[in-house]
Amino acid sequence: MIRHPKLRRKNSMLCFLVCPSAARLTEASGVITSAYYPRKYPSNQECHWEITAAKGNHVKLEVKDMQIHRCGQSGACTCDYLEVLDGFNAEDGAPSRKQCVFERFKRLTYYSIHERLRVRFHSNLDPVSGKGFTATYTQLNYTPPGMNAMQLFCL
Repeated sequence: MIRHPKLRRKNSMLCFLVCPSAARLTEASGVITSAYYPRKYPSNQECHWEITAAKGNHVKLEVKDMQIHRCGQSGACTCDYLEVLDGFNAEDGAPSRKQCVFERFKRLTYYSIHERLRVRFHSNLDPVSGKGFTATYTQLNYTPPGMNAMQLFCL
């Protein structure tokens, strides 16, 4: 049997992971994308990024473009999705959640609740895909807008 950290077996198929499974990002700013962006992303991927700011700072993540296969009941993002954890949406203050948008994408901005923001991209075995996503992250040395309301919401 083949053992390699970037290989995994799924339903008798041997798959190669082309995205990070546990990237830890601590730079002041940077860019993350799905594999092969802006070309179609591969199926059967599980990508994880953990963006950590300096103590007392926050992370701002701006999703600038996204085209991710949407499926599931009422477009519930059960096949392929981008998920932001440990943060909130700047537009409505809602906790971060799975996103999958194939048409008419509107830019999204997230802020971390504390120093860390986790990002996950998942694609299933279905060969249907889009161009994926691109996002920029920036460390903030100030309290993000809406943060006080978010703290009250979490109590």
